[in-house]
Amino acid sequence: MLEKTAISKMIEKAVSEAIKKNDLLDLNTKFTGINSTFESIDIVQIISSVEDQLEENGFEGCDLLERTFETDELDFNDFIDLIQRVINE
Repeated sequence: MLEKTAISKMIEKAVSEAIKKNDLLDLNTKFTGINSTFESIDIVQIISSVEDQLEENGFEGCDLLERTFETDELDFNDFIDLIQRVINE
């Protein structure tokens, strides 16, 4: 199992790769949903990057894209919780 801090670092890396102009990541920021400020393509890129990083850490086959969009809205804390649920299945 990965700790929240390790997943948070993966997300920070993914966001910094997708969004060139980003400040410190606030985990309460809306990632998906109507209140998200992220473009759809950026969301997909962030999710893909996190999936790649999970695979590099031995967690293969994590389909976060579908699971992410099954929800109406996620902030980054919610996204971390979702990742933990997926890798523990």
